[in-house]
Amino acid sequence: MERIGVMTSGGDAPGMNACLKTIVEMSYNLGYECIAFHRAYQGLLENDYTVITKKDVAQIFNLGGSMIYSARSKDFYDEKYQELGAENAKKLKLKALIIIGGNGSYLGAKALSDLGVNVIAIPATIDNDVHSTQEAIGFDSAVNNATNMIDNIKQTMQANQRISIIECMGRYGGNIALYSAMASQADIVAVPEDPLDKKHIFRFIKDQIAYGNNSPTVVVAEKQYDVYTLAKEIEGELNHECRAVILGYMQRGGNPTVRDRMLALRFGVSAVECVKKGILNVALGVNNDKLIATPLEKAVEMSSNFRDDLYQSFKALNNPRNKRRG
Repeated sequence: MERIGVMTSGGDAPGMNACLKTIVEMSYNLGYECIAFHRAYQGLLENDYTVITKKDVAQIFNLGGSMIYSARSKDFYDEKYQELGAENAKKLKLKALIIIGGNGSYLGAKALSDLGVNVIAIPATIDNDVHSTQEAIGFDSAVNNATNMIDNIKQTMQANQRISIIECMGRYGGNIALYSAMASQADIVAVPEDPLDKKHIFRFIKDQIAYGNNSPTVVVAEKQYDVYTLAKEIEGELNHECRAVILGYMQRGGNPTVRDRMLALRFGVSAVECVKKGILNVALGVNNDKLIATPLEKAVEMSSNFRDDLYQSFKALNNPRNKRRG
């Protein structure tokens, strides 16, 4: 029986288990044995894998996290370890290795592909910063988690007339911050795609307060500011209470949304079908809700998928200087 390998790589994303379950079931449906590497590329380097069956994955479709563990491997950045990984994959006589992960995982997939291993990459990252797809597994779940938490924070801040600075995950992109700010009707969003200096943030908050909003909500993507320091500076500058909240891993945890479960299922089915058809060394994605397969070498070079149109709509709605007193 021919073999398909699978791993979940990088930061975990809700829906990874759903995708894994689908791949395992489709593999056996189409006559392949499925082996799963624990801890992603590190498991490949250490030959830490197990044959995984339909029974093993029967109850995981609705669960967050990853039953085979998701991880980053510092070793795999080194060419000698990439060669070791390729050698191990070839010894296992894999028909293909399906890699579920984000940007860093795609670079590892490209390295293996260059060394003669057949790979298929599936986008799974809450940051939604894989540029060859409009949406990655886990993004919708993270945005829903962030939105629910921002809603809760807004309610208590409004009761106490406090400004709130809320930091979302995003690594180096602003997708979670933008979408959750829009969905929660936050007042200001700061994303790395259009950096705001602190003077702009102070001015926007002043304008919000001047137009009657005594509890402005500022949503920021991570790695832009020290939000606790920023909150103290705002409080000192404006003489108005301000609190900082970092949402952290609460965005990443929990069961996947229906949207992420369906996306994971579609990607999983398509990946194994691609192996069967000989469509290899590609990155799967969605474009206008249609599945696409992009050559891996092209996928790793594509530019940002940040939705500037949504960002401009948010700014048009929320810039107080566009408003008039009622």
